[in-house]
Amino acid sequence: MRVYISADMEGATGVCHRDHLMAGGQDYEAARRWLTGDINAAVEGALAAGATDIVVADGHATMRNVLLDQLHEAARLLQGPAQPSNREFGQLAALEHDRFDAAFLIGHHTRAGTEGGLLAHTWVGSLVREIRLQGEPASESRLNAAIWGHFGIPVALATGADDYCREVRDELGADLTVVAVKQALGTSAVITLTPPRAQALIREAAAASLRSLRAPLDVGTPVRVEIDFWRDDMRARAATLGGEPIGRTTLTFEGDDLPAVFRSVWAALAQALRDDPSFLR
Repeated sequence: MRVYISADMEGATGVCHRDHLMAGGQDYEAARRWLTGDINAAVEGALAAGATDIVVADGHATMRNVLLDQLHEAARLLQGPAQPSNREFGQLAALEHDRFDAAFLIGHHTRAGTEGGLLAHTWVGSLVREIRLQGEPASESRLNAAIWGHFGIPVALATGADDYCREVRDELGADLTVVAVKQALGTSAVITLTPPRAQALIREAAAASLRSLRAPLDVGTPVRVEIDFWRDDMRARAATLGGEPIGRTTLTFEGDDLPAVFRSVWAALAQALRDDPSFLR
């Protein structure tokens, strides 16, 4: 059995503030340890259920957060920035070249616009007000699950704060195995489990989730992804690579080939991130 783990940081045990999330921030190095510990627990659970190969995809910010020298030796680590030339699907990569049997979402968070959501955003918070998939607001987890689903890979486990666990079950199904490692008290405060307690729960849930796999997510075709940007200049930069502009700030991508649509979406977001020449104004 082969397992693909998408690891984000906002939903890791103990993480509650943006200072935890970026190099140089208070307790960032501690948060890296907490995240790596959550991942290792998921790896151990997967191994107990018979996994023979596990890939961990670091999916947060610079995508160089997981501590390699502390990562479980049974796992392989995918790291490095989500430039379209490197990682065509943003947080995910290597899906066309390897066959996986199940996927885990470790340390993920609520989508942009979730009221009171802990560290809520979707992919690029500085750009994106909302992303919709097939007309419905979508979190990073649902977007990733749609990509995995195209390749026949079901999501077996998701971990994060309690607000995320409720939301991801709404998006992916009430039968999804989830572990709430902390209780969200708002956008930047939590009541958290200790790492040993959270890791014990993740380890047990990971093993159980692989013993009876769910069906992969099938969003149907044609695939339609709409991005609402915060400002029209962001949309204008993104639209230089394609998509259909709607109104002042929305860009839409549609097609029958799901991977092609998602490649275009991620390339557009990368283009929109390019420096705004404000010094010319």
